[in-house]
Amino acid sequence: MNAQPVLTFSDNAPTPGQSYTLRYGPFLNEGAAGAAQTWDLSALTTDSMVTITLANPATTANAASFPTANVAETGSEAVMYWRTAADGVYLAGSAADDVLIPYSDEGRYLPYPCAFNDTWTDDVAATFSIDGTNVVRNGTIVGEADGYGTLIMPTWTANNVLRVHWHEETTDSLDLFTLDAVYDSYLYFVEGQSYPIVQLVHAEVTFFGQTEVVQHAQWVNELSTGVGTHASENLSLDVFPNPADGHLNIVIPATLQGAVRIHIADAQGRMVSELRDAPLSGGRGQVDISALPAGIYLLSATDARGASASQRFIVE
Repeated sequence: MNAQPVLTFSDNAPTPGQSYTLRYGPFLNEGAAGAAQTWDLSALTTDSMVTITLANPATTANAASFPTANVAETGSEAVMYWRTAADGVYLAGSAADDVLIPYSDEGRYLPYPCAFNDTWTDDVAATFSIDGTNVVRNGTIVGEADGYGTLIMPTWTANNVLRVHWHEETTDSLDLFTLDAVYDSYLYFVEGQSYPIVQLVHAEVTFFGQTEVVQHAQWVNELSTGVGTHASENLSLDVFPNPADGHLNIVIPATLQGAVRIHIADAQGRMVSELRDAPLSGGRGQVDISALPAGIYLLSATDARGASASQRFIVE
């Protein structure tokens, strides 16, 4: 029996350091909306694959153009810059083929918390340049968590899945013409994973009266919250008490080797504390958080090899 899942900042917000294989294939029908659904997407097939990495924007070439972003999604044709916050995930912009699109009005693509029957609407706006021509983009996102239930994949099944329906319409205005785009997507999420299992995309672009329609599916073949072979490390970092006040006890995974660097970021992804060569005994230690105001934070531990583990905590 399926419970009604709820997506939250602490369990689902994208975090730098994650990586996963994204498969592309033909579009499939999304199935019905509603409670306790069974969505059969077992016919998904793979045409191509890319490795997507969620990175610190500061490590990317165009970070200065997206100052509000705290997560950069790299690996596909465009680098997508996102701002994650306690109330949701916002698109800060994108960079592809030397075209930088920073959003002056960041659209909220997913609210936190997000549960069945939740709806939201948000405007988007950007001004950018293509080959010396100025472009003004305006649009609206309409979202709805329109169903939950069981998702049947080609080789496995996921329970307690929340489906999110995005509908976005944008108009790009240039000197002599406009370009209208409509994106309609269904995304299937589970608690504890920041990226969807499946996204079914239907896009229509209209230019000089001609409309081009493109459809595809993109999906992952497993549930994971970690980076490749380090998936278990990301799951095993422990912090307590949680909520905390004054000091936070931490237990570092045994697979992290040598000197460990610890840093703490706030809900906007800004680093608020860093401790190099953390003093640990048997993988255990204590961090002073007495200077942190009340809120939600992410503690990350990284060893010299780049292996990392992270956990969110709350300061009362």
